[in-house]
Amino acid sequence: MMISFSVDYEFEELQLCDEGLMANGTATLVHDGEFYVDEIVLIGGKRLDRKGTGAWGFPSLVNKALFEAIATLIENDSHAQGFFQNALEEGSAPDPDRAYDERRDHAAMAWVA
Repeated sequence: MMISFSVDYEFEELQLCDEGLMANGTATLVHDGEFYVDEIVLIGGKRLDRKGTGAWGFPSLVNKALFEAIATLIENDSHAQGFFQNALEEGSAPDPDRAYDERRDHAAMAWVA
């Protein structure tokens, strides 16, 4: 039986293009036989996933490409790998309900602003 583990990893100023495009948000790092990014929530509430689904659940090539670009950078980042490994070894993953509440509250504040 394979054991699955996930933890939220916050990233800031992840450089997507030379110097012009940066990403900030939270990625859900997962291990279920391999290490990978399962989901990304950008600051402001934009949610990206492996399927590239966008508004109303329709696939979007832009969402998929953006997810893949960010996920690849995080999956190959030694800091993210170390963070994940420490959380996995210590079993010190943050409370997923709290992380969800923080993302929800932050997204709600973006709507108000």
